[in-house]
Amino acid sequence: MYMRNLGIPLTKHTDDLSDQGNFKFSFFCDCCEKNWISPSIPFSFGKFSSFKHEETMKLIWAWEHQMAFEQANLEAHFHFNNCSECNSWVCNACYEPENEEHSGRCKECSEKKGKSKNTTRKKNHKEEILYEC
Repeated sequence: MYMRNLGIPLTKHTDDLSDQGNFKFSFFCDCCEKNWISPSIPFSFGKFSSFKHEETMKLIWAWEHQMAFEQANLEAHFHFNNCSECNSWVCNACYEPENEEHSGRCKECSEKKGKSKNTTRKKNHKEEILYEC
């Protein structure tokens, strides 16, 4: 399976649904925009709202936010499939696996490939007719 740099979102469209107390992210299919929402991860210092050093609290929150994003980004690999043609990450409904393990295409690439096969077949059929005459 192809793994991206963890700081880069897996899908083209990702939303941050985090708040002061919890970290949560939404990843969207690159084809149909169907989303998967990561499980909520609580901010470890969220229960200490009276923490006196606000700047320290912000730094801890930012670090935990990044770690939660990386965890969610990794988990998103199990909810989306990578197109072997265009490298998009798509949901199961938009993915057409091939016979080989870990290989397949998104619907858009499959449709393009299907059209090009039909065009080639039609062209070959026309050439056969011309040779018969």
